[in-house]
Amino acid sequence: MSRRKLVNPTERMHVRLPGDLATKVELLLFSEAEGRVPYGAYQEFITRRLTEFFEDKPLDLAPYLGTLPGEAVVRGKLPTIHRLMTHLKEKA
Repeated sequence: MSRRKLVNPTERMHVRLPGDLATKVELLLFSEAEGRVPYGAYQEFITRRLTEFFEDKPLDLAPYLGTLPGEAVVRGKLPTIHRLMTHLKEKA
């Protein structure tokens, strides 16, 4: 019996990370119950972070906080960013 094809097939990628970041990710994903990083944990973590990167939108708070551009940037879902911007403009 063959496996069903995925609607969005996965692609193999090889990534080299700086040692300190690799250690932080491994410690974050490590399961005491399994004594290791569970199967699929790296894929799930990286997929979520990349989805956030591509879907979330930045908002530079410099005009509202009096900081230099790029010093105070927040990211969030587009509706949340719009609500925050509206709120900040009303308070200005």
